[in-house]
Amino acid sequence: MKMTRTDRRLLAWMLYFSVLFSAFACSIGHGQMADGELEQVMRTFMRREADILVSTTIIESGIDISTANTMIIDDAHRFGLSELHQLRGRVGRSNHRAYCYLLLPQDRPVAPDAMKRLRALEDYSMLGAGFRIAVRD
Repeated sequence: MKMTRTDRRLLAWMLYFSVLFSAFACSIGHGQMADGELEQVMRTFMRREADILVSTTIIESGIDISTANTMIIDDAHRFGLSELHQLRGRVGRSNHRAYCYLLLPQDRPVAPDAMKRLRALEDYSMLGAGFRIAVRD
């Protein structure tokens, strides 16, 4: 089986988190999984049988897991403002404080337009910010 760049990145993050947080169970989810496999991964995460979910943006599409409170977005500069807002909205869906960390490359500069998008996301972090973000986007 040939691994794609996405497969390699997801696996690298899962291995990193498995070492960093060795007491926690990790799983991987992405849209190219076999029929039913992604659904099983999501059920496992929702039942809290996995503590860390490493995934692609497939989670943007309406998945509601109230216990998820932290998200790390790798290469955040590559996403649009609305997409980042949607992703960020997947955490903090309960009464627990949520965190969303946006990672940028260290080995190359980030384009000015990308920095504007990231600053806008930072500026509009309050409840109900979706409309303002849509106008700015």
